[in-house]
Amino acid sequence: GGLQVKGGCRVKQISIDKDQRDGKMYARKIEYLDTRSGETEAMEDIDGVVLALGCQGMQSVVSGSPDLARLPVFSQAASLKGIDVISVRLWFDRRVETRSPANVFSRFESLRGAGGTFFMLDQFQAGNTGLWGDDIKNDDMGSVVACDFYNAGGLMSLSEEDIAKILTDELLPSSVSKFADAKLVDSWVGKYGGVVSWFSPGSFTRRPPLEGAGNDILPNVKCAGDWVRMGEREHGAKGLCQERAFVSGFEAANSLMRVSADGFKEHEVLPVREDEWQFKLGVEINREVMKFLPRFWTR
Repeated sequence: GGLQVKGGCRVKQISIDKDQRDGKMYARKIEYLDTRSGETEAMEDIDGVVLALGCQGMQSVVSGSPDLARLPVFSQAASLKGIDVISVRLWFDRRVETRSPANVFSRFESLRGAGGTFFMLDQFQAGNTGLWGDDIKNDDMGSVVACDFYNAGGLMSLSEEDIAKILTDELLPSSVSKFADAKLVDSWVGKYGGVVSWFSPGSFTRRPPLEGAGNDILPNVKCAGDWVRMGEREHGAKGLCQERAFVSGFEAANSLMRVSADGFKEHEVLPVREDEWQFKLGVEINREVMKFLPRFWTR
């Protein structure tokens, strides 16, 4: 009983068998690589699977799982591409106060076509000495900033030092002038090519459904993530990647339990609050105007 997290393991193959009683297919076996030992292990007689994967993870699992690849819904999902992302962590010698702990970079030439965000972790996690390490005194702890660049192909070829320099010399001081007085103490840069969902035109029908291949075909394999099509379970967090991924995980678990367990209690998924009246009014006005105004920009 209880949850067992298999860290350092990568799924290699999901095997599917046809049940002669109802004619449906079921995932029954998972083979995975334990990267610490280098050995391939197997889990037999599994009850269900939630594919909480991005595009690269889906490509890897489906390409190694012929049974899944035969189902168009999975092979189509595995054909989708992602965008590049760069994640940066910066440690400064002093505290920098900002108007908001969550901020966005926009329209800076030094972004080279990317979109950017920066989060003041010392404000979000005030009092958390773990941001600096246990051997650092509280008085010596400056601001800790987490920065992410999306669609970052134009920055991927830069060195880690150059990426940190763009932030400390250009982007951060231009956004909050007090950063010009702060000195960088340490930095970390991670580059991840093609890992973030790319909601490109025409990709919607190839994105994996929450229900996978469907309860009539493969009931015990579900999908979760910001890119899944949730159908009638669609949530108001549409367009918010992290929030939508979070919600889809609950919905996928609920759906899996509905077909594999009796008498369970579903996890309640809270809806977003209703839009304010002025926003609703604007949407309705726009809808009426667009009935008569030709959409020349989509031709």
